[in-house]
Amino acid sequence: MVDEKKVLEQTVLEIIRLPSGEYAMRKAGEEEPLITVNLSQCVKDGLNGQSEELARMILVAGAKMMSELSLESAEASRPPKPVVH
Repeated sequence: MVDEKKVLEQTVLEIIRLPSGEYAMRKAGEEEPLITVNLSQCVKDGLNGQSEELARMILVAGAKMMSELSLESAEASRPPKPVVH
């Protein structure tokens, strides 16, 4: 049986900028993004050159939430540990 926690801990994610101007997070070595962020021009203009930092923060928060939900799901699907009296 695969230990999902170890697999999640070993997954390397990278943040990239797509040709469309969107920012994305994907598994290293894969093409398909897991999460994409598209900031409007209005938001970009208001960030004084910090739009990449905002996109990074959003993507990292999304990845953290995905990881936590995945771990919760894996734990919920495991049979309960026997009670020893």
